[in-house]
Amino acid sequence: MNQNNNNNVENYDNEIDLLKIFKVVWERKFFIGSFTSLAAILTVIYALNLPNVYTSSALLSPTSQDDSISSSLGGLSGLAGLAGVSLPAGNISNSQLAVKRIQSFEFFSKYVFPNIKLQNLMAVEKWDSTDDTITYDNSIYDAKSGNWNKKPSTQKSFREFKKIISISQEELTGIVHLSIDHKSPKIAKEWADLIIYNINESMRELDKQDAQNSIDFLNESSKSIKVQSIKDVVGILLESQMQTLMLASSNEAYIFKKIDSPIVPEQKSGPKRALITILGTVLGTILSLLIVLFQHTRKSYTD
Repeated sequence: MNQNNNNNVENYDNEIDLLKIFKVVWERKFFIGSFTSLAAILTVIYALNLPNVYTSSALLSPTSQDDSISSSLGGLSGLAGLAGVSLPAGNISNSQLAVKRIQSFEFFSKYVFPNIKLQNLMAVEKWDSTDDTITYDNSIYDAKSGNWNKKPSTQKSFREFKKIISISQEELTGIVHLSIDHKSPKIAKEWADLIIYNINESMRELDKQDAQNSIDFLNESSKSIKVQSIKDVVGILLESQMQTLMLASSNEAYIFKKIDSPIVPEQKSGPKRALITILGTVLGTILSLLIVLFQHTRKSYTD
């Protein structure tokens, strides 16, 4: 019986507390409304001043020769060990290596950084669609004189580049999704094409160099080999490396072929101004309520 009475008292107290809170909020409704309206206006101004961002995307498929080279090298790795030649393991494909390579500082510094205008990465303020012109942040780069206030290092540029590139590979199909975000849709498309071209070329040159080194070594080693079984192994390895060399030289799309090529996007991908405005308004409302409740609680303790 006493427990029921205690529960009723607690429920009654809770109802009183909620009524007090509602009363306090209602008394300060003009402050809450004004604060929320101000937050909404400021958020709208902020959102409208954000420059548009455009995304150029590509869909890439690993070439068939990527699979054939990986499988053949994996199967010959045991024979290569007998002949004293080191071949790459077959449990990772060239396309997987290429995805990781695109994300590396080495690839950026050798194949991206020298082939782009640094100001288009580090100092763009906005892009004007009416006359296709780019406005730069004068505090970073002076477009008239071509001088930097402080020229960014390669490493700092790489950190900025990682913010605008997105790349992922599907586990089952191996299909690669690549996208570049930029304030200029043309630059987004150009840089996506640049990455695809250079990853194919860089991986091609690496494999050609490795294959040629192996061929040179096997040819030199075969001169001193007298055991016929070892000579047969060397012949098989030579044939494999020559096949790698020919495949690397024969196809422009060495690692990736384009399923869906990058295009100059007509529609922006960001910012989401409506969402920013809604979030700003909601946060403004919450903040105004917290201010009102804090002031009420503080006043209650001081009285």
